[in-house]
Amino acid sequence: MAEFPALPIFTDAYLADTRHLTAEEHGAYLLLLMCAWRTRGCALKDDDRFLARTVGVTLPRWRRIRPVLKDFFTVEGGLWRQKKLTEVYKGVETRVARNRANGAKGGRAKAARAKPEKAASDRQPVAKANKLPTKTRIQTPKQKAEEAQGAGIAADIPADIPVAEVAAAAGLDSLALDGSELVKWLSAGADLGQDILPTIERLYKRQMARSGSAPASLAYYGAAILEARDKRLKARKAGDAHNEAFPPTPPKRHFDASLPADWRLFLGDASSRFRGDYLARHWRIGPDHPVFLPSGLGCDPTLRPNPLIPKEIVSEYGTRWGWVLPSPAQAGKKTSSPQEDI
Repeated sequence: MAEFPALPIFTDAYLADTRHLTAEEHGAYLLLLMCAWRTRGCALKDDDRFLARTVGVTLPRWRRIRPVLKDFFTVEGGLWRQKKLTEVYKGVETRVARNRANGAKGGRAKAARAKPEKAASDRQPVAKANKLPTKTRIQTPKQKAEEAQGAGIAADIPADIPVAEVAAAAGLDSLALDGSELVKWLSAGADLGQDILPTIERLYKRQMARSGSAPASLAYYGAAILEARDKRLKARKAGDAHNEAFPPTPPKRHFDASLPADWRLFLGDASSRFRGDYLARHWRIGPDHPVFLPSGLGCDPTLRPNPLIPKEIVSEYGTRWGWVLPSPAQAGKKTSSPQEDI
């Protein structure tokens, strides 16, 4: 058996880094991680035949998928090491050593307390023989979690993290609780009362109804908790990206014939003869225009002078597009608005 039989898999981080892999490459990568986890030092030797046997493929097939998988590892000194896996391995190693030390301290304290009791029993053998057996104390997961937190068992978790409450909801012992998962959720914006506890309680009940046993670690709840956070915050990254790429169309407005800027926006490039020919055939603002509401523009300036068009617009476009220019007398004459001339 491996020194640490359980390999923590952080599913969010794994999927974020490996969505480009094929099913075969996923299987090979996971086998490499698991086999590295089982070795002391958390590393695999850099030998193609050994690695091919490790992932269960032929040597030619391994040489084809090796470049893809090698990107996840650091190959130095004839060994394959995965940076994140090594960090997790060292963290587990440190936690196990600390728990063993705490257990040894508890054992010594228990033995010290038992010595006076043993001496008392030697002095009063009859009384002890007649003493009724005490009732075994049965604790709920919540009571165990509260006692563990009160005793400082989760010393590696910040004091303000509600270990006991989360452990009770998940049916786990605080001693075995992976506090890094809880810290990660809270750092990602998940709310204890709105996202974390309701999700854990819901999935805990579902899993107990299905299999009769609770999930073994907090990592089981990670994806669902982050999804609950997203629903609560209405955070839809894909939707936000789509809205940025395709902003909503502003409402259309009325064309103002007195503004040269509106005329330029409607007429377009004065140097485009194609645009001028098109407007000679479609001299009005139609319903498909992206900016202006449908409107008339007075008479077609290629047939007779249009007094609605400002002088500077006539100067810019008239000669190029073959407009009939107004006489000085017509230039000062007022006519109806474009809307009235529809």
